[in-house]
Amino acid sequence: MIKNLLILTTYGQIFYSQEFEKTEEAVDVALTGGLMSAIYSMASETQREKISEFELITSRIIFQEEEGDLLFVLTVDKRMDVKDTYELLGMISKRFFEKYGELRIDGLVLTDFEVDATEIIYKKLWYLDTQKRKFRIWDYLSTVFVTLALCWYTLLIFGSPPILGMPEFGIKTFVWDNLLIKIGDPVGFVLYLLLLIAVVAIPAIAVFLLFKFTHVKDIFRFSRDYIARPTRASYSELLPNYFLFTILVSFLIYTSFMIFSGGYFTELTVFPLFPGGLFPELDQPFNFADPLSSDILDQMIIGLLTWATWVFVFPLIYSLLLGERKWRKIYRNAVYIASIAMFILIICYIFAGVKYLEAVGFHPRDREIWRTEQITALYQLITGIPVNIFFYGFLLYLGLGVNRVTPSKTRVPSLFAVGVAIYLTLIIQRLIYFVLVAPM
Repeated sequence: MIKNLLILTTYGQIFYSQEFEKTEEAVDVALTGGLMSAIYSMASETQREKISEFELITSRIIFQEEEGDLLFVLTVDKRMDVKDTYELLGMISKRFFEKYGELRIDGLVLTDFEVDATEIIYKKLWYLDTQKRKFRIWDYLSTVFVTLALCWYTLLIFGSPPILGMPEFGIKTFVWDNLLIKIGDPVGFVLYLLLLIAVVAIPAIAVFLLFKFTHVKDIFRFSRDYIARPTRASYSELLPNYFLFTILVSFLIYTSFMIFSGGYFTELTVFPLFPGGLFPELDQPFNFADPLSSDILDQMIIGLLTWATWVFVFPLIYSLLLGERKWRKIYRNAVYIASIAMFILIICYIFAGVKYLEAVGFHPRDREIWRTEQITALYQLITGIPVNIFFYGFLLYLGLGVNRVTPSKTRVPSLFAVGVAIYLTLIIQRLIYFVLVAPM
C-alpha cells in the first residue's frame, strides 16, 4: 500500500528516503527528489497555490510542507484510504521534528530515522505486519470461542426463539425470575448467584484474555476498522488467508442474531424493498415430534440463503464481471468485505424482528391485527424506515468496500461491476424465495 517515503526541502535537498515496495529496478533517489521539489515549486509559482497531491494511474503522491521549507512526500497505492495517508504524514513529520528539531546540514542523510518511520507506519497500518505472521491452530480455536461467546450473549440478551416444549430463556427468566424464586432460600440464592456470575463473567474474561494473548483480535479489529471507514477495504489484499475465517464468524453471528434478535419470522431482504413483505404464513413453531412441518426451518433456510448470496454469490458475480486474470484474488478480498458488511445487515434483523415489533407495540404474531398495523404511518416510521436505512446502508458499505479492493486497470469499471452484481444478486434471491415460498 505504501510505496515510498521522502523527506526533503522544497529546493531539493534530501534528508531521508525509504522504499516500502520492491521494484525490479532501483529508483534514483536524487532524481526522484529533484522531480518532486520541481513539481512542488512549479505549482507554487505558476498557480500561486501549493500542491497537496499528485495522481498517477495506480499511485497517489501526497505532499505536506512543514516549517523551514521541509517537504514530506508519501507515495501510496491509489486505493489506499486518503485520510490514513494524511494522518501518517502528520505522525511522521511530528516524530521527525521531535527527533531532529531544526537540524539542517547539506549532504546529511538521516538514515537512523528508518526505525521511527517503520514503527509509525506499521503501528498505523497494522495490516502490513499480518503478512509475515504464522497463524496457529490455537488462534482458529480462539476465534471460534470468541464468536460462540458473542452468540451466547445474544441469546442471553434477546432470549430464546419460540420452540414448543422449551421453557423461555433470557435475562428476565434466567436471571431475574429465577433469583426471585430462590430469594427465600439463602443457600440456593447464593449458589444461583455464583452460577450467574460464572456464566456471564467467565466467557467475558476468557474473551479478554484471548484478545490479549492470541491473534484473534485482528479479525475483529479489521472488521471494526472497515465499518468505521469503508474506504479501508483495499487493505484486505494485505491480509493472509487465515482471515477467511471471517466467513465463519459472520455466519455464526448472523445466524444467532437472526434466531435470537430478529425472531424466526423475519425475512429481511424482501421486506425493505416491498413493505409488508415479511412472510406471516411462516408462523408454525418448532415441533420436535414433526420437525419437517415447522415453518421455522423454512425461515432459517431463507435467512441462511440470504447470507450465502451476499457473501459468496455477489463477490463471484463481481469478480467475473471484471474479467481480470487474477479474479480469484479479487473474489477472496470481496468475500472478506461481504462477510464484514453482514454486521450492518444484522442491525436490520434487530429492527425487523418479531421481538422488536412486539417491543414497540405491534402484533406480528396476530395476522389480522398486524395487517392493519402495517399500513399505518406509525408502522412505517418506527419499523419500515429504520429497516430501509440499515439495508441500504449495508449495500452502501458493500459497494464502497468492494469497489476499493480491485486494481484500477479493469476491462469493466469497478463501480459498474458493483451495481450489476448487486442487481443480479437481488434477482437470484427473488428466484430462490419464489421457489421456496410459493409452494408454502
